[in-house]
Amino acid sequence: MRLLLTNRIYYYVFTAIFFVFWFLFKVGGMIDIYQSSLSTAIDVAISLTALLVTVKVLLPKFVYTNKYWLFVLCYLVLLLVCGTIVILSQLRLDGTSLLEYNANVARSPKHFFYWFWADLIFGSYFLVFFISAAGAAIKFAFDRLQAVNTVEKLQKEKINAELDMLKNQVNPHFLFNALNTIFYKIDRGNQAARETLERFSKMLRYQLYECNTEFIAIEKDLEFLASYIDLQKERLNQNYVVTCKGFAGLNGLVISPFLLMPIVENCFKHVSRHTDKENSIFIECSAAGNQFTMRTVNTADEIAPSEPGGIGLANMQKRLKVLYKGRYILETKRQDGLYTLLFKITLA
Repeated sequence: MRLLLTNRIYYYVFTAIFFVFWFLFKVGGMIDIYQSSLSTAIDVAISLTALLVTVKVLLPKFVYTNKYWLFVLCYLVLLLVCGTIVILSQLRLDGTSLLEYNANVARSPKHFFYWFWADLIFGSYFLVFFISAAGAAIKFAFDRLQAVNTVEKLQKEKINAELDMLKNQVNPHFLFNALNTIFYKIDRGNQAARETLERFSKMLRYQLYECNTEFIAIEKDLEFLASYIDLQKERLNQNYVVTCKGFAGLNGLVISPFLLMPIVENCFKHVSRHTDKENSIFIECSAAGNQFTMRTVNTADEIAPSEPGGIGLANMQKRLKVLYKGRYILETKRQDGLYTLLFKITLA
């Protein structure tokens, strides 16, 4: 809003300055102040209209999309139309028209002929061209400068992100060594603890080393989710039932890493906490061709959370809009003590 207001102020200031200077120029050829003002207003209004059309329509629609020939064609038409309107308006203001050209030349051969071709015809088209072309050039230069600054900013952010990633990769080696040490210190009779720690170590390795690409095989991501679900089940008591279907046997598709993770996290985060009856989580995956579907159903408390779905699903939707725009469906429903989520996506 502030940027829009600033742009308007610039246009207002430019219009005022342009009007004043052009009016002073007009007064030199027209003694009548009222007629000079009207003549100036005609030139300024139509020239600025050409400028705005060039800057707001032709540049974004054609130049910025590399359609240069269409820009040239439309710009020439714009100059012809606007220049002609200026000419016809100035003739009408002078009390004449194109139909009276021969009579005007016969009445004042030298003066009218020179004024008509030099001042009116050439001057009108040149004025429209100069104002619109100069304004467009300035706008194009500022846009290019802004684009360069944006690219430089993104490059710096990318470099900083890569540096942060490299810094974070120093510690995993120590972490894995520590996990191995803990693993061997756990009594061999406590097989459940050793298996849990080993499963966590594999998940960490997948997260740190196997997800450095934009897309990954879906079977690997589902394997990670299965391990995550097993770890979460360790935290639940006997009053919880977790059922998973379709995690094995799905292959041949690729997906953005951890895209499905918020869905599963959401189930465990918002599952009901009933003490007098069973709490349940149901997660099912399936694929038909290149369409992958995940459906989850979990029991939910009567009082809905203040942020249904949480930040995880919100971030997931942002990623989907960038990576899979127009290729997914994400629906949620809360009814009769159950929270249901349906996610469908077309993958490569």
